[in-house]
Amino acid sequence: MNTVILEIGVTYNDNMMERIKTMLSLIIIIICLPYLVTFVVQGDFINDSREEEVTESQSDEDTEGLILMLASEMPVTYEKEALKAQAVIARTNLAYARENDQAEPENISREKLRESLGGKKFQKYYELLKKCVEETEHETITFQNKIVQLPFHYVSAGKTREKTDEKKNVSYLKSVSSMSDVRSEQFLKIEFYTKKQFYNKLKSAYPELKFSKDSVEKMAIAKERDSASYVLAVQLPGKKITGEEFRKLFVLNSTCFSIKEVDNKIRIVTKGYGQGYGMSQYGANEMAKEGSSYKQILEYYYSGITIS
Repeated sequence: MNTVILEIGVTYNDNMMERIKTMLSLIIIIICLPYLVTFVVQGDFINDSREEEVTESQSDEDTEGLILMLASEMPVTYEKEALKAQAVIARTNLAYARENDQAEPENISREKLRESLGGKKFQKYYELLKKCVEETEHETITFQNKIVQLPFHYVSAGKTREKTDEKKNVSYLKSVSSMSDVRSEQFLKIEFYTKKQFYNKLKSAYPELKFSKDSVEKMAIAKERDSASYVLAVQLPGKKITGEEFRKLFVLNSTCFSIKEVDNKIRIVTKGYGQGYGMSQYGANEMAKEGSSYKQILEYYYSGITIS
């Protein structure tokens, strides 16, 4: 009898223990369930937030980079619409470089910009440049549905140059009038050399050639020009060099130059500042002063483009 009672007691106790374990498990699940749900939901939220942070960080970095690129490419004192046009050019050239695995355009550092402008002006012009970048956000230029490289220059020689390239279609770079450029202080530069100075300059670069000091015609003649009067070739004694090579040798502002002997000296007259292709920044600024929008400016200097 005692044995039976003992067995019944043990069985009862075992059942009670199982019930207690089950109840405790349910209680723990009930208590932990809200935390588990919160963890799952917040986990997704944290992941989304991190992705958003990365995207925002990249966006901020691109904005900062474009602001500094814009500051290094165009005078910050220019009209807002001209600066916006340059902002689109900068963004397009950056996208082109990345798409074609090329070096990205250089820009000025924030510290150097602050140093060049001074504290008060830095804040003023930085905000202006930021607005120009933000108000043209995501906008780039394409030609025939392809992102393109957009050359620009400071001052043209009265009209921009038409560019040709056998490897790619650059017919968006047409020659257009930019006569307002003649008002720029950088439009015209006149330099004089003695015949000896001119001779020494050429002789140091091309020691193998036989130059004569008698006249400029026996030393260098501009032989070929494009439709905008930029020099394509210069004839030296027994050698032809490009206009760009001559420009670099004499540190000229552009390849739109003339060489002439005047009063027993050699005069070099240079028009424009820069290579002459694409948008003239001075011309763009003058157009902005007259009420043109940044899109009108870009569509004037680059033919058949799409801004989107």
